[in-house]
Amino acid sequence: MNVPDNCMAVIAEGLAVRSVEEGIYSVLPKRPHTHLYDGRAAIYDWVVGTRLYNRVVWGASMSDYMAFARQAVASDQAGMLLDAGCGSLLFTARAYLDCQRPILACDQSLEMLRRARSRLMKFAGAVPDRIFLLQADLASFPFRPGSFSTAICMNVLHHLADAGCLVEGLKKLLAGGGHLYLTSLVKGNRLLGDRYLAALHRRGDFVQPRTGAELEETLANSFGPHVNVRMHGNMAYATAVSPVPQSAPNQHTHSTPRGD
Repeated sequence: MNVPDNCMAVIAEGLAVRSVEEGIYSVLPKRPHTHLYDGRAAIYDWVVGTRLYNRVVWGASMSDYMAFARQAVASDQAGMLLDAGCGSLLFTARAYLDCQRPILACDQSLEMLRRARSRLMKFAGAVPDRIFLLQADLASFPFRPGSFSTAICMNVLHHLADAGCLVEGLKKLLAGGGHLYLTSLVKGNRLLGDRYLAALHRRGDFVQPRTGAELEETLANSFGPHVNVRMHGNMAYATAVSPVPQSAPNQHTHSTPRGD
């Protein structure tokens, strides 16, 4: 299967892209890879995809997740969108199918990507050519800087201890004026949600829970003042705009006549 040209154009120099299955590609070395969520993909979709779980445990709304994804898609009409840690496209598939933008959806879990492919095929009958499913490790940022006009990263940050590294890496992948849309579970002064976050941390599933203010500070350290964070229960919805590089001033040497 040939790799679409617009996808090859954003892959970092020196990386080979290979087909692993129908409609799924990889930039990982050609050897067996296992990921924690390969064995959890089905149960993740079953639990996280229920309104009751989201409302009771996190005080959050599935419709809000989907609306947030649609906002990300609508942030630009044509530029490529990166879904960093796309999972099974549980809350994003319909938004991606309803637009005409090129979309690169990447995840390290092959099983999650299989479920993403199945979800797209269920809704649309096939995976559209403009949606590219890629197995990749976000820790290595295997893309060229400035390649994307939008990046969306949903429910990834609460798994990572070094949040600043991911945020800074995503900023570098955005073109000037590009938009970041990010969600993360945070402490929200909710007894059930906060206790469950702590329990998941003790079990090793999540890192030490952050507050919404800590998330906002992390984003501001990379993006400056163009950051907005809103809370709904334990879920934080964050947006940021990548600074537009200023043109260098026109430098001309002017000689000033001496008066002596």
